[in-house]
Amino acid sequence: MIQNGSDDAPRVVLFGASNMIGDIFDCACARGLRIAAIVMNQAEVLRERTRSVHERAGWLSPPPRIMGLAEFRPVAGDLYFLGTTSPARTELVRLLKERHGLAFATLIHPTAYVSPLATLGEGVFVGAQSAVGPGTAIGDHVFINRGVTVGHDSTIKAYARLQPGCNVGGHTTIGAGATIGLGAGVIEERVVGDGAFVAAGAIVLEDVAENALVAGIPASFKKRVGD
Repeated sequence: MIQNGSDDAPRVVLFGASNMIGDIFDCACARGLRIAAIVMNQAEVLRERTRSVHERAGWLSPPPRIMGLAEFRPVAGDLYFLGTTSPARTELVRLLKERHGLAFATLIHPTAYVSPLATLGEGVFVGAQSAVGPGTAIGDHVFINRGVTVGHDSTIKAYARLQPGCNVGGHTTIGAGATIGLGAGVIEERVVGDGAFVAAGAIVLEDVAENALVAGIPASFKKRVGD
């Protein structure tokens, strides 16, 4: 078990859970924060080789409380962050702002580097050993996982996900809700459209259309996301 902050540490409340929640735990612990609660907005979907949120919560001492969305009540001074990276999180944020007027915190791992010349929106996560270059604009609720590099003067739009070890070149735009997969690369001055998915290990040499799934080296169109 890992010590879950001190009794007087700032409290973090997470909304939803995904396979990325361990990275959020890691960042919060490294920052000396305390994960106080995980608020589940929907039933957890487990696969054969994944771990449940209850098992992961057991890594922390004391473990955070797990509750349903109907039980949640805001507490002054708490920090709020998304524990889920699913596409449905856009609706979850809308509901929480409408119902409770919540503002979301930004979490940056202490081993990450974010240029002071970059701008970050609300609810951004930047994981361990990642780097964000100068002049880059990161939109609301972007999730940048471990070991990611984002080049200078790029734009990462709201709710995009950058998976571990991927690299985004300078002067590049990653569209809203797009995903750049594990170890993938996007060369400089390219546009990845809204909702697009760049598969793990792919190398993007040309612009990617909205809602397109691309894979391979060089990346090529495979299908529309959701087909």
